[in-house]
Amino acid sequence: MKSKRLRNIFISIVFLIIMITGALSEKSFSEADLVFAASEEEKADIRAVKEITGLEGIIEQDRPVIRIASWYQEYDLANLQAYLARQFPEYTFEYVYIDKSNYEPIIDAQLSYKGAPDIIFMDQEMVEKHARTRYIANVTDITTGFTEEAKRSFDYGNAIYAVPNTSQFECIYYNKDLFREKGVIVPYSFDTFIGSCDNLRIVKKIKPLAVSLKNPYALSNSALALVSADYFCTDRGSGFGGRLQYGRTTFTEEFEPFLDEWEVLIEHKVFTKEMYTVDNLTALEEFASGKAAMIVGGPETYNAIIRMRPDMNMGTLPFYGKRGRLKAMIGGCDVGLALNVNSPNYNEAKKVLTSLSTPAGQYALWQDRPGSQTYLKYTQFENSDVYAGLTECREQGLIYSPWMDWGSDLNGPIHYQLGKELQKVILGKQTTDQALEKVDKRVNEILRPQ
Repeated sequence: MKSKRLRNIFISIVFLIIMITGALSEKSFSEADLVFAASEEEKADIRAVKEITGLEGIIEQDRPVIRIASWYQEYDLANLQAYLARQFPEYTFEYVYIDKSNYEPIIDAQLSYKGAPDIIFMDQEMVEKHARTRYIANVTDITTGFTEEAKRSFDYGNAIYAVPNTSQFECIYYNKDLFREKGVIVPYSFDTFIGSCDNLRIVKKIKPLAVSLKNPYALSNSALALVSADYFCTDRGSGFGGRLQYGRTTFTEEFEPFLDEWEVLIEHKVFTKEMYTVDNLTALEEFASGKAAMIVGGPETYNAIIRMRPDMNMGTLPFYGKRGRLKAMIGGCDVGLALNVNSPNYNEAKKVLTSLSTPAGQYALWQDRPGSQTYLKYTQFENSDVYAGLTECREQGLIYSPWMDWGSDLNGPIHYQLGKELQKVILGKQTTDQALEKVDKRVNEILRPQ
């Protein structure tokens, strides 16, 4: 109310200045103009002042500007933008895009000199780091409606430091029409996946899988998905992270038997050296054009493909293994929205995050992330038939972010290191045994610094 009164006083002063200026310049205003100015609601007053004076910049300064940082392009936030514009017409929103490869160090620097946006998309590792630095705010009071799994993902010191986004995931998208037209079996196991890839590559002369392996994390996930299907889903495997962070096991000891299947992907040319030089855009174009039959990705991958080819008929597959539960997905509650504790619009930004903790707010986030699901209790959104192939994994809880069980000292560095070493395997520069030995060496350096 105070803000509205101040705004109305300001508008009245502006109109008084206009009238005096008009009188001095022999410019007259009709009685109708003055009645209009006095009787319209606030927004109409502002609009009239803009039209008459051109003082748009001055008037807009009275609107809080909420800046939101993410690694998502604006078209991947279209529904969120529309929702916030409807819910908070009194705010101006600015969306700050930073490429994922540079996102964390840039946000770290901005937070340190108190120049970061008001609301910041963060993964679990970033949330934990900046809960420690106290650069992000405790939002426990507005996250009570989320599941325990979601709250644990952003918990530090018995407080919650981010509003959970809908679920993150990676899967395999496949071109339904291409599989049908070429008479290729839609895979339902590890062996049928390899068989279909051979059929596509050797007989049909179509690239089986489009994927960029330039990103170490993406390659790391390809191996972790297979190990999840085979091992992390078992009683013994589920404790790997706890043993690792306390130095009671090694990657060589527990991973080596399961990476044989990952090597099969190289032997059958599902993964090739050329993929090390392919970027994400090229992989998307290969799949959208029909040059490749499948692609690895998540919600943003689907959005990008539909923009390229709106009529694309897609289905989804999990990652298959040969032991354990036989299938798995990479993902979980790994993206949240944090509140900059030094935000100049702290209260307004917290109102926005509070709104995103409701079913309506989560629905807006979900619309931008097809195939995902909310962690809000007693709330579920119905995904399209595209994601029917992932139903069993979701119902059986076969969705994993293994690195988050390795401890805060290991999760980011070792997740990355595993991918870097596997890149050398793809390039033929070392064996998987050598790769695991180097990962173990890095683990030891972190746990037992000299």
